[in-house]
This record gives sequence, structure tokens and C-alpha cells, in this order.
Amino acid sequence: MKKPVVLLLLIVSIFLPSCVASPANDIDHSSVPEVNKSETPLPATATPSRTLIPSNTPSPTTTNTQLPPTVTATPYDLTYFTNLDLYPGVIPVNYIEVTCSYLENRWGDGKSSPGTIVVPIMFHSVAKPGREITDTTTISMAYFEYFMEFAIEQGFSTVTVDELIGFLDSNQKIPELSMILILDDRRPGVTELFMPYLEENDWTLTLAWPTTDATGDALWDRMEGLASSGRLDVQSHGHDHIYIQDYTAQEEIEEEIYQPIEVIQEHFNTTPQAIIWPGGNFTQTSVDMASEAGFEVGFTVFSRGPLMFNWIPQGEKEQALGAPLLLLPRYWSTAADVALIEAIKINEAAKKDAAAVKTDEIYYYETYCQPLENN
Repeated sequence: MKKPVVLLLLIVSIFLPSCVASPANDIDHSSVPEVNKSETPLPATATPSRTLIPSNTPSPTTTNTQLPPTVTATPYDLTYFTNLDLYPGVIPVNYIEVTCSYLENRWGDGKSSPGTIVVPIMFHSVAKPGREITDTTTISMAYFEYFMEFAIEQGFSTVTVDELIGFLDSNQKIPELSMILILDDRRPGVTELFMPYLEENDWTLTLAWPTTDATGDALWDRMEGLASSGRLDVQSHGHDHIYIQDYTAQEEIEEEIYQPIEVIQEHFNTTPQAIIWPGGNFTQTSVDMASEAGFEVGFTVFSRGPLMFNWIPQGEKEQALGAPLLLLPRYWSTAADVALIEAIKINEAAKKDAAAVKTDEIYYYETYCQPLENN
């Protein structure tokens, strides 16, 4: 009975070496990268199909796998509406840095429709019939009356500075064809010329009001009485109407910017939100100071074009300062009807462009934008 056992042991001893790998055939595990189980593999990113204006929207990042997944594709860049009819050297400046915020306000419910436009117009003197006009800022009574009727016929409405700020900031709803009528300097007589049109059409007139200490009590009483109608929107035009230059003393700039705030609050019980630069002059120092003082918008005397949401036409001088909302353009009243015609053309072109890109912009927002409260 022992022979079968011996035979079995002999068979096992013969086949056992073939079942064990020799050291020469061992796998070198040091050459295989160790998997870090705490990391989630990054998904592939989408490749843009076009090269456009750089986007300011950061690429979404991966999230904890226990949370709802976020977008992982890299956003492509959007284009913005341009218009070749702007004056040479003038470009539309886009001032909203976050693309998703721009799109939410552009297409959100209760917002102004794409193409909504605001035409700022600067008025000075209106000459009575028979008076000779010898300067470049005065218009005749006939032209004044013609323009007001023309604006009504074209379907324009007015906005206040506060309404303009809401529109520029977050596309708050205003009439599609809007204008802001700005009367410079202390001109109670001209103010009274506007009043019948303001009452008849439910319009407002923005006063660029210098708050000089030379203003007499009688003038204050007259202007306060007109303002009580609710038709006047009083804003700063400096204190002594100093044309701010690079050589203007710091204390003079401070008085021009800060003093009107207190005076307007005292006489009109409102706080100015706009500075209409005296003479249209400004510097980097004055613009920075105006921002620090709380002014949200400012107006130059440059006829660059109308305003749209996230679209401010500017020349090189304004572009260099990097503060588009404090350096808004204004048309001159001497060509106010032409300004409205130009604005209507841009309004129509912008609406057409918006219709063409709507699908792409809605796709972008739904694909790449998280709710703003989660940002």
C-alpha cells in the first residue's frame, strides 16, 4: 500500500516548479503609478468651435461627487454687438465683467428688451424769436419746438438718472426708445419752456445744476418750486463750474465734486447720483474722486452715440481712464433730431443681432452658468 503514495509524491514534485513564477519573470510594480483613490478623474473639456472675444467667466470646477454635478466643459467666448456707423475712433465698451451676469440680465424676465436704447441730449440756451444766435450751444425756439414734437412722433420717452443707472447696471426695464434730456447750468427760463412738454407726455428733465454760493434766495425759491412738480431730476454740475484740468488744485476738485452733494440735498431733498462734468473736462484724479464720492454715472460733452445695456460708445480719451459709466457721451441739442434718427437705426440693428445670437446665448447660459446665488 505504500507504493501508490510514493508515486503520488513523485508526480507532485515533478509538476510543482512549473506552477511558481521564477524571480526572472516577476512584474516590476515600481513602474506602475499608484492610483490615488481620493481624486476624481477630470472629465475631458469641450473644444471651442470658434475664436472670439476673451470671456471673463471662470471655467467651472469639479465638485464633490455627493453634490449635484456642475458644468465641466470650458465656456467658449461670446461676441458682442458692434455698429459700423459710430464715429471714427469710437468703439462700444462692454463694462460688465461676468458673462453669466450679463446674460441673466439680458434675457431674464422683466428686463428691457435687447436693443433698448437711451439717447442723452445736452441743452443750453433757447433763443427767443428774433434773437440772433452767435454761439454753438444755443438753439432757436422753432427748432426746440420742432424737436420736442419730433421726439413724440418717433415714440421716445424720457428716463431719470436713477432709471438710467438701473438700466445700465442690471438692464432694468425702461421704454425701448428712451432719451435723457439734460439742461446744463442755471437756466430757470429754459426749464419753464420744457414744463408743458413734461406735463403733457409724463416726461422728466434732468438739471445739471451748479450749486455756486452766488445763487440768490429768489432763484432757489423759483427752482425749488419747479422741482416740487416732480418733473425735475436735479444732478451735479460742479459747484463753481470749474473746468477741471491736470493742473487744477486738489482742493478745488474736491469742492467741485463734494460740495454740490450737500447743497442739492439741502434745497431739493435728493442726493445727486450723476456728475455732469463742467465744460466736459475731467481727469483721472477727478474721475477717481467722483467714484469715491458715490457718483454712479457721469456725462461728458462728446457726441459718441447712444447708450445700451453693457454698451457704451467711447473715444480714446474716455477709454484711457477705464471708467465708462462715469464718462457717458451726450449729443448736442443743435443736432438732437439727427441723434434720434441715429439711435433708431442702432436700435433696429441691435434687435436684429440679438435675434440672431439668442439661441447661442441661451445655450451658453444654460450650459455654463450656475445660479448667481451659488457663485
